[in-house]
Amino acid sequence: MKFFKNINIQYLITFFFLLLTANANFLSSSTIGWFIILFLMIMVGIIKRQFEKRDVMNFFWLSVGYLILVLFRFYVVNDLETDYLVSDIVFLVKFALLSFVFCAILKEEAIAYIVKVVTHLTILSFVFYALQLLAPEAMYKVFTAISFDTGNIIPGYSNFLLFTFTRGFHDYSNSGFVWEPGAFGCFLVITLMFHFFLNKFKFDSTAIILIVASITTFSTTNYLGLLVLLMLAYRYRVRKINLWILILIPVIVLIIVFVPFLGDKIIDTYKEDMRDLNHLKVLEKYYRHNRMQIPLNRFSSMWHIINSFGDKLILGVSNKYNDFLNKSYPVNISNGIFDFFAKFGIVGFAYLLYRYIRFCSPYVLSPINVIFCILILLGLSFGEPILFLPFILIFLFLRKSQTVIGFKEKQKQKEGGKLAGI
Repeated sequence: MKFFKNINIQYLITFFFLLLTANANFLSSSTIGWFIILFLMIMVGIIKRQFEKRDVMNFFWLSVGYLILVLFRFYVVNDLETDYLVSDIVFLVKFALLSFVFCAILKEEAIAYIVKVVTHLTILSFVFYALQLLAPEAMYKVFTAISFDTGNIIPGYSNFLLFTFTRGFHDYSNSGFVWEPGAFGCFLVITLMFHFFLNKFKFDSTAIILIVASITTFSTTNYLGLLVLLMLAYRYRVRKINLWILILIPVIVLIIVFVPFLGDKIIDTYKEDMRDLNHLKVLEKYYRHNRMQIPLNRFSSMWHIINSFGDKLILGVSNKYNDFLNKSYPVNISNGIFDFFAKFGIVGFAYLLYRYIRFCSPYVLSPINVIFCILILLGLSFGEPILFLPFILIFLFLRKSQTVIGFKEKQKQKEGGKLAGI
């Protein structure tokens, strides 16, 4: 019994929450596994009496607004099969409910625990990443031998629950516990932002770990998001435009222009995307032969969604809109903003952004700094489909957290209470 009393339930809940939202392992790909973990989390919340009335009412009214949106567009705007409506409702009781339960149980401690657990998983990723660089073939064989089926059909993909390695695609990039390096970078940048919120933008050991890990992802959008976050940190700490900020801005511009995987990659990606968009028939034959979807990049994903749905993007089409797109060509969308538009509309995106701004504002002190926060989210999600994940949906339910000092004091009080009971 003492063993169970000493378990940090908040840490375990955060750990499994992150594994589910990572979209990489057999837990996140298994509906049964997902709902078992969600059910256990709800039971913990009930036993600990964590579901307060204001939290439940927040989820209730959000659910009402969401159901009005999806029912209206299904019966009035869009002409789709019932499966699309069912998928929208399943999203509410799966993804949105998971975010709500996590925030309701952890309350003000939610982002502190996210920082703590992600940092631990990041340190572990350094070990696996070193093995990936030193012995990729051996590592891939071991991973594929012991890993469970995740449903991911990308050639060379393997996942060992706490780390992902895609042989041939990401030989030199760190995917961490998420499905690919760019997405891992998004998790790292958002987590670093949380950490800066809590410690008032101080560059401590945790910040350094998260920054170094972000560098190992070799992701363009992640680097740009990290640069904006570092500029936000500078603005918060200095709060005045001085000589250093005047030097920093052109330096960042020069980095984007002259570093090949930033400036050149953005321009080359756009040109390549436009070529792909105009040759979908040719690409479809090749990828169908190899039993793969056509991997549309950031810009081609954007234009393909716009061309396919037009003004329907105002209210969105469905959480299952990919099935509609795949009737023409089997494509894989990689633009998170327009993916969210297609799922929940510009209306849904505007509400998520409002809640995100509402949460960030008290931490960054000024409207200009809030703009930096917005740019971080827009930059990261333009490159990766992360907005629909529970990791981002928590902004719909998060409370303003305590400071790191307050969090540590509360932890000491808990530990002191346990020691007193021994």
